[in-house]
Amino acid sequence: MGNNRSDNCAEKRLWHRIATRFGLIVTVALLTAAKLAAQQTPFAAGPRLQPDNGSEEAAVKRVVDGIMQPYLAQGQRSLPRGRTWSRSPNVGAIVAVSDASAQKYMPEGYTLQAQQLTPLELADFTSGMPDDPTNLPRLLERRSIDYYTVNDFLTWGSRYEPTSQLPAPYRYSNAGIGLLSYLVATATGKNWEDQVNSEILQPLGMADTTLRPTPEQQKRLAQGHNRAGQDAPRWPVFAWYAAGGLRSTAQDMISFGEAYLGHKEVNGKTASAELIEAMQLAQKPIFTMPNGNKQAMAWVNNIGGGNPNLHPVIMKNGGTAGFGTGIAINPTKDAAIFIGMNQAGAQPIAKGVEILRHLP
Repeated sequence: MGNNRSDNCAEKRLWHRIATRFGLIVTVALLTAAKLAAQQTPFAAGPRLQPDNGSEEAAVKRVVDGIMQPYLAQGQRSLPRGRTWSRSPNVGAIVAVSDASAQKYMPEGYTLQAQQLTPLELADFTSGMPDDPTNLPRLLERRSIDYYTVNDFLTWGSRYEPTSQLPAPYRYSNAGIGLLSYLVATATGKNWEDQVNSEILQPLGMADTTLRPTPEQQKRLAQGHNRAGQDAPRWPVFAWYAAGGLRSTAQDMISFGEAYLGHKEVNGKTASAELIEAMQLAQKPIFTMPNGNKQAMAWVNNIGGGNPNLHPVIMKNGGTAGFGTGIAINPTKDAAIFIGMNQAGAQPIAKGVEILRHLP
């Protein structure tokens, strides 16, 4: 059983399973240039959004109107190849905006200063949050949940303010994933650990993946090493434990990878269609990262440097003071790989991707 910070593993995927349970604010704004130009009645296509003194919906409408109304009012626009677009007197547009505020799912008693922050921005690392909370004690052992508590973490998260407009540029954040787990718990009424167990670990037969190892599992925990090769301290459970809290084994992680490949049976157990569907959704690219790969919900689609002869490998890596880990799947070859190394600074994910691409 590896004592690894498995922020590359199962615990971060829980929210994908239940993402559709988050209530979404849907705004429909009807916009017509004809109304601007000739005060004609716009076409009807659903309820009109009316401002109501600074509500979230009204704020969305102000943004949409501020961009779309001038655009629709243009009489002509130049197109490629020397062509020209001329506005019809009856032209119109309908804009639907789906957005869920993270504040809606904050635990009771905590109010986000970043009211515009959404769960998806936490899941795809566009929240702008730093990797870890910025007010942590200096010593690793004092960062344990016993010292830096859930209240400490949620208070820090509540006071977080992005330094740029959201969604922010890509920035990996364990703290963001940790905050997301509390939103999931609020949205579902079930704490994160119980939900991981009931919806992922038990259905997939991952009996050796746990936040709190039993005495027998403790005996099997691997010893990690720091960058100098010395024994590393055992990684504590943090208040943002959804990012790196679980301990696991190679066998369990391969089971997890097989489920992400879409296998309907894992460890002799049937994987539900709902779980497989959520896992497929979690892999879908959302935006292009600075290095050219595609960011999904925590997962990354490694596209092979743009080589058209290489199929994407979907991967997640991680590390602690004593370990480096990586899990990757190649759907084209129906193959999954997990690599763990017991020294900080190791980057085994690159080797995992290389192995997958060279498999027959």
